[in-house]
Amino acid sequence: WGQGANEGREALAGWLAEMDAGVLRTVQGHLTAEIHPALLGQSLEAAREKLSSLVLKWQPQWEGAILAYSGESLEGDQGLVLPFLPYVQLRIVADLLLFKPTVGCALVGKVQKVGSDYVSMLVLGVFNAVLFAKDMDKKYLPLASGALADGDGAADADGGDAKKKKKRRKKEGKGPTISEGCLLKFKVAQLKIEGDMLTIVGAMNEKGLGPYTP
Repeated sequence: WGQGANEGREALAGWLAEMDAGVLRTVQGHLTAEIHPALLGQSLEAAREKLSSLVLKWQPQWEGAILAYSGESLEGDQGLVLPFLPYVQLRIVADLLLFKPTVGCALVGKVQKVGSDYVSMLVLGVFNAVLFAKDMDKKYLPLASGALADGDGAADADGGDAKKKKKRRKKEGKGPTISEGCLLKFKVAQLKIEGDMLTIVGAMNEKGLGPYTP
């Protein structure tokens, strides 16, 4: 467990080093939570439950998604009794670690699926991202052309392995193969927000972008 955790942290540190500064930020957040008066003796626990419900969700007031929180506490000694409602409003303050991508910033994603005209990825292992073929350098195309788009471990029509496929692709004048599990550095072209869920639409057609090895 210890060795695996260390390797995971090292890999994450490598990915973050390739991303633009400012993608991860810590801010002091001020929030409110409504609880039943019977729970006033457990106010801090109720505050933590509120914060936990917001993790990994897009928050418009901070233009980012909360990854983690710390230093949570209650503001004031008493909650505000809401008129016409049987609840008490708590004021919460906490340090929030935010994921704040912006259009034009560089990110690293891990490929989850390669389609005929798109590549789907996860950024930080959580957030969905997609690259459409029209927004990728032509050297990576076609994405799914028979055996050339299979995973690294799949055999091609001649019974060859991934190395043979890469050699054949190079011989044909094509760029490196994009397959499931590889890392891609790309730029954000659009942020799509549906409710509190974030989807990143990327582009990979500039110098310095493409397959990345930690």
